[in-house]
Amino acid sequence: MLMAAGIPAIACAGLGALGYVSVAPRSNFWGRVVHRGDAAGQPCYALTFDDGPCDRATPAILDTLGELNARATFFVIGLNARRFPNVVRRIFDEGHIVGNHSFNHSHFGVMRAGWYWDRQIRDTDALLQEIIGVKPALFRPPMGARQFHITRAARRHGHTLVTWSRRALDGFATTPERIVARLSDRTLPGDILLMHDGVEPNLRRDPTASIAAVRPLILALRQRGLEPAPLDELIKVSAYAGALQVQQSA
Repeated sequence: MLMAAGIPAIACAGLGALGYVSVAPRSNFWGRVVHRGDAAGQPCYALTFDDGPCDRATPAILDTLGELNARATFFVIGLNARRFPNVVRRIFDEGHIVGNHSFNHSHFGVMRAGWYWDRQIRDTDALLQEIIGVKPALFRPPMGARQFHITRAARRHGHTLVTWSRRALDGFATTPERIVARLSDRTLPGDILLMHDGVEPNLRRDPTASIAAVRPLILALRQRGLEPAPLDELIKVSAYAGALQVQQSA
């Protein structure tokens, strides 16, 4: 009876552990992920944005990045890219990286099979290639959640799976001050920072705080000697299919 009574507890513990390794940004349980770069000798970090593009926040953030001569990476949702292709094109034309963030950003996609993830990644790749002329090679799954089918589909389509090492938590209600306070003192060389420039199709979110935080965050990190670097250079992985891999500095 004691053994039988312990089975549910063991099962719950096992499910909890499985859930943790599926969402922990640095976990390689389901396959290799890149959660930070090696910035040895380079005081830099990568600034990344999820859930865009949108017609308000993304252009405003691009304006700020241009004024500060800073490059970033935008992991875009296919549905949003289809709505705002000109914004996607602007991201690319201004020297930022465009990555794949799935087509629908379903909150329940983590429970779907391989055919679903093949389609999510393939359809987004095809749309983005039609807009910018090249196929992305960087993929960030919705909410960073992974399982076997997700990581295998990413590999099959030639993607490096990228998570993050620090996040702004701006997917929830917040303020610019909280975002800057959270990231400005804790960011280290090699970190990949996660912010949001868009609103995923399943939610309503006000991106005002994210827009307002970009400038003071970059300036605060520059005061500490840290510069935003292109993600592909930070992690030494190609951003687009067919591109030459970025080489480690001699």
